[in-house]
Amino acid sequence: MPTTTDALQAGGWTWRGIVPWHKPAARPQRGRFTQNAEFVVWGSRGAMDADRHPVYLKGLLEGSQPSGSKRQHITQKPIGVMRDLVQICPPGGTVLDFTAGSGSTGVAALLEGRSFLGIEMTQHYYDIAQQRLAEAKLTAAEAAPS
Repeated sequence: MPTTTDALQAGGWTWRGIVPWHKPAARPQRGRFTQNAEFVVWGSRGAMDADRHPVYLKGLLEGSQPSGSKRQHITQKPIGVMRDLVQICPPGGTVLDFTAGSGSTGVAALLEGRSFLGIEMTQHYYDIAQQRLAEAKLTAAEAAPS
């Protein structure tokens, strides 16, 4: 986590904090602590104007990872959690995910009316993300007011 926050700041972003994510369906691990929490590092590029974007967001996210055939990446995030998370970005703003994986953050961003910029090194997951993002664009377009 320190490396991530340092990289965020070195890239010219302002590190704003950490949001815990509770995963209620995490598997118990014999002789170890259950891995039922992750921490989301978040920041902004430039100042945040609470008067322009007056949201009140939860300080604790909760939701379990997809399972079975719906899980396309080992660390895939639930869309519901990600939809809550991307609301920190004003409508029409851009959400950046520098570890895009299978594209869950991007799907959530598009469904919530935000733009998305994702970075993924693995071609396999890039291809999965591209497909999921294309489907989300169609869904968002169908849901948009006429």
